[in-house]
Parts: sequence; structure tokens; C-alpha cells
Amino acid sequence: MTDNHISNHYKGKSDIRLTVLTMLYFSGVLLGTVLYCMLDGEQLEALNGITGNFVYGRLNHTFWETLVNSFSGAFMMLLLCFWMGFSAASQPIEMLLPMFRGMGAGVAVSGIYYAYGASGIGIAAVLIVPGAVISAFAVIIAAREALDLSGNIYLSAFGKNASGGQIDFRLYFTKFVILCVILAASSFADSILTFLFAGFWTGLL
Repeated sequence: MTDNHISNHYKGKSDIRLTVLTMLYFSGVLLGTVLYCMLDGEQLEALNGITGNFVYGRLNHTFWETLVNSFSGAFMMLLLCFWMGFSAASQPIEMLLPMFRGMGAGVAVSGIYYAYGASGIGIAAVLIVPGAVISAFAVIIAAREALDLSGNIYLSAFGKNASGGQIDFRLYFTKFVILCVILAASSFADSILTFLFAGFWTGLL
């Protein structure tokens, strides 16, 4: 098999993984929404209290507090993906991480819609959706890279790596640094949106 064929083979596998991980994320969003709708009275009341505290906190935090909070959650997911990539046995968990992230987004958006009615649409559009979209992209790409590395380590362990056992750990690290930069930029934009619209939404709630 030529180098070009090998490159096309791995590119095809990577594209398939990206599609599957994206589908898992949106499945998680749907599952989170369904789970929220299945909550009973006490559970719903408790979750709505958490939602209210989250919205209140976002609208009253300083710019830098919002930035740190926006960055930290998705960064932990990236960090988890990064370290799991070094394990050949962690692929099932890596595939579920985007779904877990999607479930969180589904529950959060559903809670805001339920708690604030029509105003919740605007609140979610400012406080949840922008950050969720970029962080979802980062987590999905991170999970794909972790899957690729885990797969290569597995194949190398059994002498089946088409690249001759050569694994570029420096490239793997560089990709995660780029994802962290993207996430930081997203968190910065998220904080600006919250800062600009906080007064408007506080007046409506």
C-alpha cells in the first residue's frame, strides 16, 4: 500500500469518526431534553433551582469570572480526551464524551426554556448556545484525535500500525493546544456577549 493510499485510508476513517461523534453529540442533546421532560415534581424543582442560580450567576458575575467559568468546563473535557488518547482501551469512553457534553447542553437549554418561558429563548441564545456550539466542536475534535491516537497505540502494540509504528505525539499535543486556543477565544466571546446583554436580561427577569 502506497503512502497516498495509507493517507486516504486514515483520512476516511477519521471522517467517519468525526461524523459518528457529531451524531453522538446531537443524540446527547436530544437525550438530555427527553430526560428533562421525564423529571418528576421534586426533581424538576431542584433542577430549576440550579438553573436559576446558574442564570443569576452568569448575569451578575464579573467579566473575568464568566470567562473562567466558560472556559473551565469544556477545558476539563479536552484534558480528559487528551490523557485518554494515550490508552488503547479508552476508546468506548472517548466516544461517549461528546454525548455526555450534548446531554448537559440539552438539559441546560430545556431548563431555561421551562423556567423563563419566552424570555428563556433569548437567554439561552446568549448564555448557552454560542459557548455550547464552539465547545461542542472542540470536544468532538478532541475525542476524534484521542480515538485516532488510541487506535494507533493499539495497532502498534500488535505490530499492525500501517505507519510502521511511528506515532507523532508532538502533532497530537499541538492539535490540543490549538483546540485550547479556540476554546479560549470562544470563552472570551461568550463573556463579551454576557457582559453586553446582562443588563437587558436582568431587567426582564
